[in-house]
Amino acid sequence: MPSRVDTNLKTVIDQFTPDILGVFWITNAELSRNLLGFDEFNYLFDGLISQYLYGQTKENSEIHPDRSNVFFTLNFNQKLFLAHLKMHSEIAGVLDDQIALLQENKNGDRKKILLFNQTQKNWGSDLQKRYPQFEFINLELSNI
Repeated sequence: MPSRVDTNLKTVIDQFTPDILGVFWITNAELSRNLLGFDEFNYLFDGLISQYLYGQTKENSEIHPDRSNVFFTLNFNQKLFLAHLKMHSEIAGVLDDQIALLQENKNGDRKKILLFNQTQKNWGSDLQKRYPQFEFINLELSNI
């Protein structure tokens, strides 16, 4: 019987089509191995998330506790991003910065962004209203 990670990885991989620009991963917690989705995203981003966490010192995480973390890999020979965002009062500003970066880069016809929201707030509808030039698609993973 396949494990939760195996099932979720297939679910995630199936959604990473050539027209996906990236992923916003929004949580209430700091980036850690304990977050739902960590194993799947770490696999898809060639272990970069683990490398980043292993390179962090306690002092670094205390200085910047609410910063976003952005990782890049290639998907169908095109740059793909993963932005982990810890929800806090200024998350809209952080998203504005990420969207501005996306608009500066030439992304061709890719306008779809996966949204993995682990918070109580419905970010999908807010983001769609705020950034109508992109299509936000909810990504669901099993917690069992």
